[in-house]
Amino acid sequence: MRIRFALSIFLVAASTAAPQGQSTTGITGCVKDPQGRAIRGAQLQLYRQSARAASTTLSSDAGAFRFENLEAGTFFLEAGQQGFQTATLTVEVKRGAMRDVNIMLQLAGVSQRVIVTAADQAQTAAEVSKAVSVISHDEIMNRNVIALSETLSTIPGVTIRNQGGPGQYTSMSIRGLRSAAGAVLIDGMRFRDASTSQGDSTALFAELNFINTDHVELLRGSGSSLYGTDAIGGAVNIVSDPGGGPVHGDLQAEGGTLGLFRGRGSIAGGALGDRFKYSAGILHLNVTAGVDGQDANRSSGIQGFGRYDFTPKLSLSGRFWGSDDFVQVNNAPTSSGIPVSNIPATVEVPAVPLTPGGVRTLLAGGTPDFGNATYIPDVNDPDSRVSSRFGNAAFIFRDLLTPAASWQASYQLVHTQRIYENGPLGVGFQPAALSFSQYIGTIHTAELRGTAQVASWLNLTAGYEFEREDYFDHQDNHLPPPSLVAERTRIAQNANSGFFAAQLAFLERRLQVSLSGRAQTFSLTTPRFEYAGSENPYAGIHVNAPKALTGDVSFAYLALANTKVRAHFGNSYRAPSLYERFGAGFYNDFLTGAVVFSPYGDPRLAPDRYNSVDGGIDQYLFGGRVELSGTFFYTRIAQLIAFDSNGGINPSADPFGRSSGYLNGAGGISRGVELSMQAHPVSSLTFYTSYAYTNAGNDQDSIVPGFFHAFDVPRHTVSAVVTKSWTRRLATTFDYFHYSSYYDPYIGYLQAYLSPGYGQANLTGSYRFWTTGERAARIYAKVGNLFDRTYYVSGNLAPRTTFVAGLGYSF
Repeated sequence: MRIRFALSIFLVAASTAAPQGQSTTGITGCVKDPQGRAIRGAQLQLYRQSARAASTTLSSDAGAFRFENLEAGTFFLEAGQQGFQTATLTVEVKRGAMRDVNIMLQLAGVSQRVIVTAADQAQTAAEVSKAVSVISHDEIMNRNVIALSETLSTIPGVTIRNQGGPGQYTSMSIRGLRSAAGAVLIDGMRFRDASTSQGDSTALFAELNFINTDHVELLRGSGSSLYGTDAIGGAVNIVSDPGGGPVHGDLQAEGGTLGLFRGRGSIAGGALGDRFKYSAGILHLNVTAGVDGQDANRSSGIQGFGRYDFTPKLSLSGRFWGSDDFVQVNNAPTSSGIPVSNIPATVEVPAVPLTPGGVRTLLAGGTPDFGNATYIPDVNDPDSRVSSRFGNAAFIFRDLLTPAASWQASYQLVHTQRIYENGPLGVGFQPAALSFSQYIGTIHTAELRGTAQVASWLNLTAGYEFEREDYFDHQDNHLPPPSLVAERTRIAQNANSGFFAAQLAFLERRLQVSLSGRAQTFSLTTPRFEYAGSENPYAGIHVNAPKALTGDVSFAYLALANTKVRAHFGNSYRAPSLYERFGAGFYNDFLTGAVVFSPYGDPRLAPDRYNSVDGGIDQYLFGGRVELSGTFFYTRIAQLIAFDSNGGINPSADPFGRSSGYLNGAGGISRGVELSMQAHPVSSLTFYTSYAYTNAGNDQDSIVPGFFHAFDVPRHTVSAVVTKSWTRRLATTFDYFHYSSYYDPYIGYLQAYLSPGYGQANLTGSYRFWTTGERAARIYAKVGNLFDRTYYVSGNLAPRTTFVAGLGYSF
């Protein structure tokens, strides 16, 4: 019966796809500059209020645009073109009528984009009640970004750490919290790896390269009630190109130092009277040398989006993003091997790296002159490599029941695989044979939600989410018995969530109030260990399913025409990963050589819990040409999952017989201030700068005795982005960031190493040497680390000055 019912629904939807007569409900108009001249090629995006999906088209040579086959309701219409201020209008559309809208784009001023991440629905910039930053497609192109993580380095309160160049391990910290406290979303849906130790996206963060992204939004502050686990310090939402309009796209090919070559192309448009909208992109990146000549990185990716409107009410959209990657990695930085006399007997130690000459001597098999070095930076390991891939697919069916009510059903698949291999070559501790570790994660997510505009001042959303999560790992050290270690672990769990959100507007929409909440429960399964001689320590253990409850409230008040005051309160969580619940390790006994099995996980773990508050002011000056923004934040970490190997677990009292492993430990605190300024004083110049102060600490000295500061968190960060159009053909972009000093733990000594701050400046230039209509060809070049600074990121040597040149074509 269910199959028959589903088939009937499909046939009804398919039958409605045939034209039913010309609809006259829609929006038409023209885009002009202040002198009344038509602007061709302007991008127009149309959002239905209380939704997050957009329809897109481009203005014609006469500046005209048209959106047809709409259902009546309230829409946000966004219009933008490079060199002009992006404008957003609220448009009411009545049934059976074409609404005529003329848009004038100003030559200068701070762009006002529609935001979809702050409330999980479309909002104008004036209505947003949380701290949100937007990185536009134009900025991504102007800065010639390869990895999307590069775009986030200039956002206040965000710390991006790339440890060694293209493709190397990259992490993100938001507001002083650890990397697992920041969620990554793709079109509003969680992207994470079920097979990592913390179940987050960090292991694959470096593989998220720019392919076919329209823009990136970063929500700072708690967001678990909207987006679930990991959305604690904030959430990064990577928004795909929605397609639509005439066929358009771009191609680029570039090469440069580090043995780098990149080829990328994208295409987008509409068909069947724009009822079918599509976009697609492809990328191949090849780095043959890297920082030390053996840091190769290859990445091949594809990204696509499609949406078909059966009727003005029914639509089906789908997207896919996949990447296949390979990278050579170095030894981790360590203080092991440093003479004891070099290390002061204090809790804090200055981080002084072994000189490059000393590293070369070490690699050659000699004994270096350690001088005053307190640690050995990452050194080349010629047979250590990581191969990884991910595939992310999603489908969304939307049904607009009435202009004020809709529902949607969605499904998402995230499949990840990582393989680590390391052989006997290299210095320091190396395996006797090629060691092999494979991790595979799969997450199925199904969601059903409904939205209703109950009144002109009240919009409600409620829904249910089901998530199935699978974990697999395979370890093999390829040694003969009795030193052989080979195992396989399989784990699975289900999670059920209910959520709601309410958007309220008062005082002629000058006061915006957002409310949201989420409840999530987990059903745990018994893991399967494939290893002869070990018993399953979790067999027969009955535990209550953990749960997470979150709530969120935010306010925004437009006090004056150009002043907005906002406040945000909420709690958030990170669900225990499958590894933290059921993880285990295998090692060889030093005396006997026998394989020893050690469980690390605890299925009783409760989620990490956070409580946070932030507030701020957004001020527009000089007719909207300058925007000032200030935000304070305070996050109380109530509870964190920690790995304890210092006697906190008693094997005789632990039900799993553990002497070390994961447990719910003490939390900490993080507070600070974020300041930013955007300016677009004239049409040829845009300027952005930011500053953030972050003070983060722990309640417990679990890593270094007597040390309570948070690791890898600089107190002060500064950034700037300046884009200047010198002529209609020539433009340059300068971007810069600086992080102050921070602490790191290094293997070898239980001390905190104080690393000096560092900064990097980049300069990109572009010259359009041919243009006709919507087609243009350009040459461009980028200098990275412009001032040739030598610096280390958590002990990993960063690239010195790099140079890239390329050729681009847009149509």
